[in-house]
Amino acid sequence: MKICLDPGHGGYDPGAVGHGLREKDITLAICLELKSILEFNGISVILTRDGDYSPDHLEGNLSGELRARVAIAEKNKVDLFVAIHINAGGGTGEEILIVGKGGRAEIAANKVLPFLISAGGWGNRGVKTQNVLVLRETSMPAILTENGFIDNAGDATKLKDPNFRKALAVAHAKGFCDYFGIQFKPEILYRVILDGKQTMALTSQDNAIAEVKKVVESGQATYGVVQRNTDGVNVFEYRIPQTLKTLIMGKETITLEQCRQYLAKYNPNAPDIIPFYKNKGELLGIRWGYAVAQMLKETAYLKFGGMVLAQQNNYGGIGPFGGADHGATFSTQEEGVLAHLEHVYAYSSIDRLPVGVLKVDPRFDLVKRGSCPNWEDLNGHWAIPGIGYGEDVVRIYKEISKEKVSQK
Repeated sequence: MKICLDPGHGGYDPGAVGHGLREKDITLAICLELKSILEFNGISVILTRDGDYSPDHLEGNLSGELRARVAIAEKNKVDLFVAIHINAGGGTGEEILIVGKGGRAEIAANKVLPFLISAGGWGNRGVKTQNVLVLRETSMPAILTENGFIDNAGDATKLKDPNFRKALAVAHAKGFCDYFGIQFKPEILYRVILDGKQTMALTSQDNAIAEVKKVVESGQATYGVVQRNTDGVNVFEYRIPQTLKTLIMGKETITLEQCRQYLAKYNPNAPDIIPFYKNKGELLGIRWGYAVAQMLKETAYLKFGGMVLAQQNNYGGIGPFGGADHGATFSTQEEGVLAHLEHVYAYSSIDRLPVGVLKVDPRFDLVKRGSCPNWEDLNGHWAIPGIGYGEDVVRIYKEISKEKVSQK
């Protein structure tokens, strides 16, 4: 069984236009979807075009261009020729054109039409005879489907929707399977749904699962689902359990001495700014030891050497965009530490700053408040792309927590 799909118009010929749509674009989109579905059902498919061009590339010679479409079908000895079009000129609904009654073309049209009416949710304009060249000149049964009216606002709204065009492709496929006596099998796709929004659909379940894991583990989404399109069943669900993440807000258990001793191993000449982290962190209710770990990551253990300069007192790497832009600068070490902690606070809490705390973080109000309650949630937010950013902070913190403070 072999079908020739003819996406109406193309190239120099846009077909009917209306409401920002061109017929040639919609017919191609439907046919490309339809080809995949038919092949999944064991029906071979020939396309008269698979891009935005006319089959014989003869500009202005419409008759020659239409004959080229017929020639493609004849050369490949297909069992059914199907031209897919969008109507215009007033009206709404679905109709199918054939060149004459009483043949296999009429049977095919009557098989397909009910599926299209159901999928489109529009009126039945019936099977009509019309002396169209591509229907008249083909030796095999040939039909032309007119799928709604491009100059009708309601029809155009539907046709703009990729999911609706997919539904029209499925409807065509069901009719053709019925015509050939084949039990229709829906194409199995696996929807990737991240934080409640579908981002893609893949034919491989394994690839869909891998995509969900990648995005969730990088912190770009908190919850991912792989859903089978045929029955809406979730075949895979994934989130990093809250218990495995590390809260930003809370009481710190690490000591000032552990932080100082750990830092001295990597930079014995480092300025003593740890007390500022303890004091300001406790004031804000932040687990300040993790902020120290983040500071060590951002500043290369207070050796700097990156975009931010030591004299800026910018210990959280706030606002550098590369080139000559080194980010925010703070007048004192204490102010720089407070700005860093306030930036963390903005991400982790929706509360106002405590009474008496002066807002010194210049990007405090640019953060989506409360969007990152855990250190791991900062992935893709504090740093871009930020894969593993929060985990690095937690790793450094754990190293600090292992410090056995020397008793002198």
